[in-house]
Amino acid sequence: MIRALLFIFFASTTQGTFVVDEECLNYTIYPVQYELIISPYIYDDRAFYDCHITITVIANAPDIRMIELDARNMTISGESIKVYKGDRNIVNGPRPYVYDRSLGKLYIFLNEALIPYKGRHLQNYMIRMSFRKEVTYDSTGVFLVRYFDENHKLKYLMQTRLSPDKAKYFIPCFDNPQFESVFKITVYQMPPGSHVQYSNTSIVIAQELKGEQLTDNRIVIQYMPSPQVTLYQLGFHYSQFSKVHLSSKYTNDTLVLWAPTDEIKNCYFILRFGIAIIDIIHEYSSINRSLVIGPINVVGIPTYLNGYEIASWNLLSNNVIRVIYLPEFISVRQIEQMKFELAQQLSRIWLGNPGEEARTRWKQEWFKEGVATYLAYHFLAQYDYAEQHKKYQQSLYYYGIRMKQIAMSHDWHHSTPALINFNDELAVNIPHRYKELVTMKTASLLWMVENWLGSEKFHQALVKYINSRRGKFISLPDFMQSLDHDTVECFHQFFNGSTASKILNSWFRHSGYPVIDVYVMRDSSSNVIQLTQRRFSFTLENRQETDYLIPISYIVQNISNCYNCYRPRFTIGRQTYTFKENLNNGWIILNRHASGYYRVNYDETTWKLIAQTLKNDMSLIDELNRAQIVNDVFALYTSGDISQDLAQYVLDYLDQERSFLVWEAVISGYEMLRTDGAKCHMTKILYREWQSFLRMKVVPMYKILTNSIEQQRHIRYFRSKIIEFACTIKYEKCLNYANHLLKQWRNKNQRIDPDSRPACYYVTYDSSNGFSNTDVFNAFESEDKSYAEYLHRKESNFLVRIPIGEPRPQNISMSTTIKPEPLSTEKSALTDISKDKSHHIGSSMVILVLAVLSVNILR
Repeated sequence: MIRALLFIFFASTTQGTFVVDEECLNYTIYPVQYELIISPYIYDDRAFYDCHITITVIANAPDIRMIELDARNMTISGESIKVYKGDRNIVNGPRPYVYDRSLGKLYIFLNEALIPYKGRHLQNYMIRMSFRKEVTYDSTGVFLVRYFDENHKLKYLMQTRLSPDKAKYFIPCFDNPQFESVFKITVYQMPPGSHVQYSNTSIVIAQELKGEQLTDNRIVIQYMPSPQVTLYQLGFHYSQFSKVHLSSKYTNDTLVLWAPTDEIKNCYFILRFGIAIIDIIHEYSSINRSLVIGPINVVGIPTYLNGYEIASWNLLSNNVIRVIYLPEFISVRQIEQMKFELAQQLSRIWLGNPGEEARTRWKQEWFKEGVATYLAYHFLAQYDYAEQHKKYQQSLYYYGIRMKQIAMSHDWHHSTPALINFNDELAVNIPHRYKELVTMKTASLLWMVENWLGSEKFHQALVKYINSRRGKFISLPDFMQSLDHDTVECFHQFFNGSTASKILNSWFRHSGYPVIDVYVMRDSSSNVIQLTQRRFSFTLENRQETDYLIPISYIVQNISNCYNCYRPRFTIGRQTYTFKENLNNGWIILNRHASGYYRVNYDETTWKLIAQTLKNDMSLIDELNRAQIVNDVFALYTSGDISQDLAQYVLDYLDQERSFLVWEAVISGYEMLRTDGAKCHMTKILYREWQSFLRMKVVPMYKILTNSIEQQRHIRYFRSKIIEFACTIKYEKCLNYANHLLKQWRNKNQRIDPDSRPACYYVTYDSSNGFSNTDVFNAFESEDKSYAEYLHRKESNFLVRIPIGEPRPQNISMSTTIKPEPLSTEKSALTDISKDKSHHIGSSMVILVLAVLSVNILR
């Protein structure tokens, strides 16, 4: 009875409200419901499933006498094809159907036209057929995976990954990503046999309604009708896995982890983490509302999968190394990725999913992706500091810097589209090359606005808006209007009347990001500062003036007489912005807390003042701004906006730097040097010079980290990144360390430390020996091996493309005392370039040198 009532409810929802919502679609036949009866078979030498499918459809045009279905790589039983109008089959007898295997199309011909729906009058038709689908390891949409059970016996599982357009490989369907239907699924589990594999785990996108054992020992499981979902949200898993679960302390949300039985004990780390994030989400939302109806199933699949299915809400599958935690194999980098991917997926679910009681729909799915990414980092920040957790108060500074640098690495090219261009795209259809642009740039822009408005005010407005839109549509204009309504006050009103919505709208509609040129006129006691903006580009292309609405915040060296440091900040547009500030012969630094999505280039005098402060007392500039300065210097040098001498003069203090935020900015900056076509005109000799310079700077930090026995998460991550960086810039001690670990590994004496593994693999690819065919890798090691291969191939291809170049002229230096220079132990592969740049010369000595040179020139 309950099942019947649920079916009537879902069917009435589908037929009543959804058709009206989707009338703008250009379709002639619309699927209302799919009913699947699946019988999987897994043998030693083959796997397949038999399926009987019933599709309930309505017509949306007159004179339809042919039904076109998508069906790829399956065997359809022709005699089973029926189309029922009531209890009457209306398939054309002389010519019932045509199945074009090459096109993947099934054409069903009718002996009478379908009656289109009109108003509340719906004429339902039921398409019925049976088919068989062979499943292999590399089949599309639904595939087979091998794994070993607790007795080390070979087992198999079936799994679907249907996004974005692969449902036609799973079932005959109307393969339109806009169509939403109800799914009723029944699965027959085969009993143990001499040749067939027994499987006791069947998971679909709906809750189990009931299960019973038949007389032939088969188990039949009936599932409740699903909510309205698209084809790419359909999911099916079939295996012999085991499970563990935990429930939220606030609601009845339950997280269930599925994995091979012998690995289930290693799932508790991610299980506890997932429940912690769910609890943080409930604290954040201030409403005890379940994320979904029923459990959230997370399944670890022992094969390569590129993250979770974006649109899934209660059947989430991912690579098994993102689910199980093996301390002896998993690296800290992989742990961080594991945590981020689950936090991002749970954020997507909270923002809106088909399984919530009042469904929320996002009109711009790219925007939802960005908000989910921003919230994932926010929740991770709260998780990292759980003991000090206070609502809204733990900033995501560490993650904010990282996501901004990732976004900027994708966003500078002239062909990069504006975010608004993705308005009509489903999230699953956004090209892979733009995934990080969409997620990280949108999140970075939200972080910029959060820092402008204040974290508490911004988050209160965001939570209020999401909660108010439950069961409704969310759109970008509506969100920005609500944000203005809840945040604009006299204290937060910008000087020129700008609001958060105007800023966001400016950035969403423009591609790329700007660089602000700062020029300080120092010829009076009250200095005049000029700000102009232009688009940032590493190449000569696309450097035109821009009109981003940029929120400006700044700090000054001598803050006692600062006019704007404690007043509301301002925004600038296309025109040059000029203001006065008493700098007292000190520096000014824009982009306070480094949250602004832009770069800053100062005049040479200001750059040198900043460099002197960094060298003498870097603590006067907080680590967020130091990270931004360092990253900007690399970017501006690569783009040809500042010279190598000035760039290295600013970076000269790095041997004193102990902040991971800053060193991660250095590593990101070093990668910019390999930008193709950059205006710095990189050569092999220049590249080796930079490596030599950075080797000298990384030595103190490298020694501190490698001599430390600390195993805290952030220390491990810092150590891993520095070891990897030191090896890529060819630091001899790091190369020797990596070779030592590799030698121990090859002799089977000791496993490579997981955190050092990427560096070791990179060194192996960089050597003449490489890997041998006898080397064996597990899933964790294979991922690091692929990552190291990518890094090495990227650098090697870059070095092949750039010219050798000429050594730069050596700087003239003089000293009153002549000392022999020690020989360097690190020699360039191309030329022996002096690593000593210049020495400090007193002002009188500079005048003497210039005078001597002038006399020689005149002669």
